[in-house]
Amino acid sequence: MNNNACSVLIIDDDRDILMTLTAYLEDSGYVVYGAFDGEEGLKVFAQKKPDIVVTDLRMPRLDGFGVVAAIKARNPATEVIAVTGTAERHASEQIQSLGAFCCLYKPLHDLQDLVAAIEKALHKTGKGVSQ
Repeated sequence: MNNNACSVLIIDDDRDILMTLTAYLEDSGYVVYGAFDGEEGLKVFAQKKPDIVVTDLRMPRLDGFGVVAAIKARNPATEVIAVTGTAERHASEQIQSLGAFCCLYKPLHDLQDLVAAIEKALHKTGKGVSQ
């Protein structure tokens, strides 16, 4: 996989999850930026302009719903993957109605599922790696 030109912003208020996802995605060849809440995430988004955003839904200050709405308003072409510990079906439907690419559920038992979702989102944007 040669995706070293692709960047991912991870927004999650759980430091352990943020560090785990960052390490895994960096090992998978991505440039990774991190933020601990939605407000910080939007600042990083404006500065770094990542290809893909991965955001938790439940966070202080600005939740994932607000993050998706703000990113889609600023740059509709950016794909956002939501990750939530909430197993409620309506959360997935609601976040996708705001424009999220997909919604994954914590705990992520196989981080390759996140990489697969990122690759599909990159493909949709035209930045995907042809295999």
